[in-house]
Amino acid sequence: MMVRCGDALRRVRDAGAMLGGAVVLIAGLVVSPGVHAGYSDALSWYGEQAEAGDAEAQYLLAFALEHGVHDEIDLAAARAWYGEAASQGHPRAAYRLALMQVEGRGGPVDLAGAEESLAPAAEAGDTAAQSLLGYLLARDDGDRRAEAYQWLSLAAGGGDAFAATNLASFVNAMSEKDIAEGEALVADWRDRHQP
Repeated sequence: MMVRCGDALRRVRDAGAMLGGAVVLIAGLVVSPGVHAGYSDALSWYGEQAEAGDAEAQYLLAFALEHGVHDEIDLAAARAWYGEAASQGHPRAAYRLALMQVEGRGGPVDLAGAEESLAPAAEAGDTAAQSLLGYLLARDDGDRRAEAYQWLSLAAGGGDAFAATNLASFVNAMSEKDIAEGEALVADWRDRHQP
């Protein structure tokens, strides 16, 4: 019996969230119902689903290619698959893509591209994306301090310790006007996203 791709991938993702991600992802490639027992067959199955446009399969395939299953690391392909999944609104893919863009892994360093990748996921409420976007904006010498404050504040409020630390040091260098503008952006975001 073949299990629908989305169902099997959700089980792998949920198990990965409980047990630390990559270990269960690799195990999930082997033991998911309807997936063949070998790594290459499992990767092939994810590849087929990814080619068919399944964002979760694209994300999982990218993760496997980024971290290596059977020593098969292909950073350029991982970055491309993260991009495909991110373009469909997959927040974890957007975050992983942005990390690769910031670090220049699988392609050139692209800070503007990283900000663009993170923006939809941050807007949708993904704490990791908010934290990284806030950090990138805070490092920018331009006049985007209020936006940086917004994303760092939201991420810190969501429990991201890295964002809380960055926000604390960032606020010390901000004017009262910038902080007030940042608070207004936070309030506006919360109005749009909370009932």
